[in-house]
Amino acid sequence: MTVKAWLAAAMLVAGGEMGAAAQLSPADLLIINARIKTMDAAAPTAEAVAVRAGRIIAVGSTASMAALQGPATRTVDANGHTLLPGFIDSHMHPRPAIDEMSPYGTLNMAAEGGARSRADFTAKLKAKASRLPAGSLIIGHGYGDDLIDGHPTRAELDAVVPDHPVIIVHSSGHRMVANSAAFAEAGISATTRDPVGGQLERDAQGGFTGRVLETAQSLFAGVRGTGPSPRAIPAAVEEAGFMQEFRSFLSYGITGVGDAGISPGKAALYRRLLAQGLPVSIFAMLSVDHLDWLLANRDKPEWQVPGLTMRTVKIYAGNSLSGHTALLYGPYADDPRYFGLEPKIQPAVLQGLVRKAQAGGLQVATHANGDKEIDRVLEAYALAARDVPRPDARLRIEHASITNPAIIARAKALNVCFAPHSYILNHGAKLDAYGTQRFDWIEPNRHALDAGVCIGGNSDHPVSPPVVLERIQSLVTRKASGNGRVYGASQRLTADEALRAFTMGSAYLQFEEAERGSITIGKRADFVLLAADPAAVSPEDISQISVLATYLAGKAMYELVDGKPRFAW
Repeated sequence: MTVKAWLAAAMLVAGGEMGAAAQLSPADLLIINARIKTMDAAAPTAEAVAVRAGRIIAVGSTASMAALQGPATRTVDANGHTLLPGFIDSHMHPRPAIDEMSPYGTLNMAAEGGARSRADFTAKLKAKASRLPAGSLIIGHGYGDDLIDGHPTRAELDAVVPDHPVIIVHSSGHRMVANSAAFAEAGISATTRDPVGGQLERDAQGGFTGRVLETAQSLFAGVRGTGPSPRAIPAAVEEAGFMQEFRSFLSYGITGVGDAGISPGKAALYRRLLAQGLPVSIFAMLSVDHLDWLLANRDKPEWQVPGLTMRTVKIYAGNSLSGHTALLYGPYADDPRYFGLEPKIQPAVLQGLVRKAQAGGLQVATHANGDKEIDRVLEAYALAARDVPRPDARLRIEHASITNPAIIARAKALNVCFAPHSYILNHGAKLDAYGTQRFDWIEPNRHALDAGVCIGGNSDHPVSPPVVLERIQSLVTRKASGNGRVYGASQRLTADEALRAFTMGSAYLQFEEAERGSITIGKRADFVLLAADPAAVSPEDISQISVLATYLAGKAMYELVDGKPRFAW
């Protein structure tokens, strides 16, 4: 049935013409007695929705759905629970979920993984080393310097694990620490120079501390260790790990993700997973290193895969907020001599890349955190709009963390969208390095909304957990769980505004606002059923709300049954 036919049928139901509606074929799914927040301004609330062939055919009262009930219709009584459009995480980095203690697994060194102190950090390293033969590579990810009393050093790692190469990545993903065995296998010596856009930190005597920043991390890309390695995962293990990763997303109510900065190889992996029934849609942002590949391949038949969108290129033109490498106009509060690191991509190169992508009809999503970085991106966007004008380029800045009034105004004038962080709950203490004078301009969600700048909700997983209700709580409270401090209270959103960011906001960033993001007739029937309305509970309890079910195209792909998760994929 066409969208026009769905619209006509649904208008009959909504208009109360029940006799005519009764002649229509029944719905496949009815959800009734729900507290529906549609995210559709034309009809913001309802109590029932009908679905046929994966599309919404009616939205209205429970009584109005009776004519669409048939013998094969599945009817779900929501019992007053809250139904929302499926959540869309517009910027993340999915990775295979593999047992962290297995040879192919990566240690979860975040607080959520149990590393809440230096003792926890050390214990996890020792436990992994005890399970592997000497020489095996150990990789960890997610440590928080604010939780484990600073950044570890090479010498400290050597003392804990001397017989394995060890690489532990910071929660930001923009810095790491490695031990002597990893430095040796990487071939790094006293004469090794810092790469452009990165740094091998040295002590006062010129020796390596083991701390590695930004592009210098690439020097360790060839480290494999001996035996099975997290960097040589068998294809079957990797695919099973991704399946588990996406099951966890379903349990959080996520129905679509934007993977920011992928390779053609990962795009091919997604194509295989979608062929195997992956229900979550993928909005793939190809790394700028693969710009030519994207331009040459995006329209080929073999890449016209339902559930996979490739129209966007991701450019790294900045550094890290929580990793304290973002380039600023003024000094960091904790070091008056430090302004951040110069990004690898310089303004002239950035401008050329943006112009090329714009000319090729691509959307550009550029990573920038510091105010100096963001201004460079906005200038590149302004030049591209002048030289290669397009009516709706919908250019994005990923994160846009440290701003000012001029940045917000120029973003609005250029119709630039933001995908801001939502991780103060997890990483708030890391913002202290920027000084209190900046807090009301960091993660500027309120400033952006008030100015009419489009924003999309995202976790930047694994930088922060992809638990959407946790992200909503962070946007609403801006309160750090570690120290209880509020960072930039003026930038708080209401619960409904935060929910809109993770639904219609993200859909808009992905050019999908006509397809998903609201419970509207004709759109995909992607829903999340919550045990409570996030706007009706204490802000600090939002993250505790249970996800009862996640529907994709009208099918329950995740349900919480008697307190236990049940997946249909």
